[in-house]
Amino acid sequence: MAVVIIAAILLFDQLVKCWVKTHMSIGETAFEWNALGVTWFRMTFLENNGAAGGLQLFGSKLFLSVFRLIAIVLVGYYMWLLTKRDQVSRGFFFSLALILAGAAGNLIDCMFYGLCFTSSIGGTVAQYVGFAGDNHYAGFLEGRVVDMFEMPFTFVWNIADAAITIGVIMLLLLYRKDLGKISLKSE
Repeated sequence: MAVVIIAAILLFDQLVKCWVKTHMSIGETAFEWNALGVTWFRMTFLENNGAAGGLQLFGSKLFLSVFRLIAIVLVGYYMWLLTKRDQVSRGFFFSLALILAGAAGNLIDCMFYGLCFTSSIGGTVAQYVGFAGDNHYAGFLEGRVVDMFEMPFTFVWNIADAAITIGVIMLLLLYRKDLGKISLKSE
């Protein structure tokens, strides 16, 4: 079931990101919902060179991409080990699947978007140029993450970010005891 959840999140995340990247120019707002003098939801195309909210961690895009890749491998390995144990709740496993899917979705952007698209600049929509195309804007692991959703008091985010956030919140609120008692050591 985790594989289906991860695949569905990745597919939906990448479809939305590719649509935004190829149909909107950077900074363009396609949708906005206002009520009672507050903007409750906005879809604005931004690109993120760093971690959540555009934070620049450790000063290197390549370092952040490699860190994401290592984290995905470790979470995936941990999930694989947990499949051999019968004491793991489905909700705990689902939380880990959300985190893994979200991290993988953003890593895909970093790995391939710089190679496959032209640069997004104000007033111009990026073009898909393929892996061997000219005019790509960055190298492997150096692409920018596509963000587009915003609500009050949030960073601009994407579906992958939402999956990570929901997974972490579920772990902390619902499965905190599971985090403390589950050990991968044999008994």
